[in-house]
Amino acid sequence: MKRNDMADMHKQMFLLVSLLKKDGHDPLAIAGCMLAGAVQIYQAELGEDTAFQLLDQIANGGDDDFDFDESVDKETIH
Repeated sequence: MKRNDMADMHKQMFLLVSLLKKDGHDPLAIAGCMLAGAVQIYQAELGEDTAFQLLDQIANGGDDDFDFDESVDKETIH
């Protein structure tokens, strides 16, 4: 796997989730563990304040919070 290859990382995460589900783990418990791990990474890499701002934006923000170029296809904005 090439370093920082998002497609490869996604495949590996998908395989792990598939194995956990096959072993009978609750999909919501799996998602909760993944979310907790992501939050820990954000806090470690970004610091508490920036991680909180990021998570708040994810949870409460909307498209109105950004100045999008209207000529860009909306489907490409994530």
